[in-house]
Amino acid sequence: MIKSGIACVGALIALLTVTGCATAPPVIDETLQSRALAGDMSAQYEVGMQWDRAAYNGWGTKEYWQEAERWFQLAADQGEPRAQYKLANYLFSFEQDYRESFRLTKLSAEAGVAEAQYSLGMHYGQAWGTEQNLVLAYKWIALGNAGGIKGGSLADVDWLVWKGKMNTEQVAEGKKLVAEHTQVFGTSRPAIQ
Repeated sequence: MIKSGIACVGALIALLTVTGCATAPPVIDETLQSRALAGDMSAQYEVGMQWDRAAYNGWGTKEYWQEAERWFQLAADQGEPRAQYKLANYLFSFEQDYRESFRLTKLSAEAGVAEAQYSLGMHYGQAWGTEQNLVLAYKWIALGNAGGIKGGSLADVDWLVWKGKMNTEQVAEGKKLVAEHTQVFGTSRPAIQ
């Protein structure tokens, strides 16, 4: 049984190597690369996304993650909200820098990125890089939900627990904040691609 399992893993690795999934870096259009190198924050974000996809498809090679993070940092430094959110995820997941992750997530959420809004709600609910605030968790998770973002099963369970701990005044305040935000800023942006 073990011998056949090892053979299957070996065959899978060989298949991934032949198809380019395990080792191939992204092929980035020269025009896009030139725009990114010239400082175009949208192009920098797109280059970062290509490296991000390659990292996932290449089983997370360290160099690919680092290259994606580098491009997201360049774009985030210029205020690109999608890059701020992606960079926040890297800082949270790989460096456990919860304060900086919270800061960048908040900037992105305030710019209307639905994923960042949901994530900011989770930051407030779990006290990741900030004080726990269930009213603000409610606000941001509701805004993210309105933008089409739903959490995974663990996030949904956490949210139900927090929501269950909120009194009627807190829920009413959260709903009021959602309505005020939506009236001033409109609805969330579509999901990041």
